[in-house]
Order: sequence, then structure tokens, then C-alpha cells
Amino acid sequence: MSAPYVRLHLFFATENDKAVILRQGPSKHYRMILWHRDSDTFEDGQWIKQRVYLDWCDLSPDGGHFIYFTLNGHWSDESKGAYTVISRPPYFTALALFPEGSTWGGGGRFIDTKRYFATGGKDIRGHAKGLSRLQRKAPTKDNASGLWTQKGAPAKVTEREKARALSPISPSMDFQLDRYDTMGGKLYRRNGDDLRLIRDFTDMTFEPVRAPYDTREERGSDDAPKPWHPLDGEGGS
Repeated sequence: MSAPYVRLHLFFATENDKAVILRQGPSKHYRMILWHRDSDTFEDGQWIKQRVYLDWCDLSPDGGHFIYFTLNGHWSDESKGAYTVISRPPYFTALALFPEGSTWGGGGRFIDTKRYFATGGKDIRGHAKGLSRLQRKAPTKDNASGLWTQKGAPAKVTEREKARALSPISPSMDFQLDRYDTMGGKLYRRNGDDLRLIRDFTDMTFEPVRAPYDTREERGSDDAPKPWHPLDGEGGS
């Protein structure tokens, strides 16, 4: 059997040297890796075995939180089959989870290190302490960003934050991309036409990894059913 083709998807913090790598391969297997670009060191994190919609992922400007949109197809559970998550890199385990119920929408953006918008319903996890969810609607004459607080007031944003909110592509995906290359599951630093290998990610196989902030053991007893978890049945924790 031939080895799966590996792709690397890069998301850059815009305020420091952190970056998130989503290593994809096989097609619906992803591993999240936290890359410290100043030292080229890596924290190899958690795996997830379900589709991730890359265009609606985003890394917060400080690299402390990650938004992703994923499909598990379990339409009858609490996730409603497709959902948006906020996690702490390099882990997929949800701090906040917003059930979507379809793949027509989904995902979100960080406006700054504390504020974000995310589609979907009410957060069913409730562990994203210190973060504030904004509502996103069509821009209007009185609110060019289209961002509103939960109380219904226009959100105060800078021009840079407005551009981030309105960007069709996550700013964390294209920031610094001219300095790096990814080919065949290998990460390179680019200097003109020269490429220098930073790390080869092809030789990775699934392993269960538990997020250090996973609180499931604190809920329920050993003889009682545990609450549903976004990685249940996916081998991610």
C-alpha cells in the first residue's frame, strides 16, 4: 500500500512568531502542530479524523486560539453534524463549540486577540474564557464592518480589524507565505529561488493525544455516561 499524500496548511499569528500547521494525510486525517518560527521548534499536537474546511479556519493574532469548521456527519447528536470550534493550539479539543447543522455556513474569524465572530448556534462548551463573540451581519451605511456586540451595538473596530473581518481569506493563511514553501509534506524556508528544508512531516502516524485542558474527567462518574465530546469516536483524544 502506498503512503498517503501529505499536505501542509499554514496559519500565521500576525503579532508574534507562532504559526499553526494542519498536517493533512490521509485526506480526512489532520494533525495540528504549533510552530515557533523564531527557533523552528514544534509542538506536535492532536489528530482529528474528519473533514476540516480550511477556508474557514483562523488563528488569533497572538497564536493563542484557533477557529476551525468541521464535519462529522452525526446529525442527531449535539454537534448537529457540522460545527465551528475554538481550541487552543496544538489541540482540536473544543473550548467553544457552535453547532451549525449544515455545511452551507460555518467557521469564523478573530478580529483581535479577544474578539471573534463565529457562525452556528449557541456555544455548547462554554470554556473559552476571556474571549468575546461578536455577531456578523451584512455591512451597512452605519456599520461598515457588519460586526455587532451581543447587546446589538456596532462593534468598535480599527480599519485593520474591519479589513480582517471582511477578508474572504483568513489573514492568518497568507501572512508570510512568500517566505515559506510546502511540498510533499515538507516545510521549506524560501530565500529567492533557494529552498532550505525546515522539517519533513511525512513520517507521522496517528496517535491518541489528550489536550491538557480537557475537563471531561471532571464531569460524571465512571459508572455514568459522559457528556458528548466533539472528538468522540474520532480517535482524537
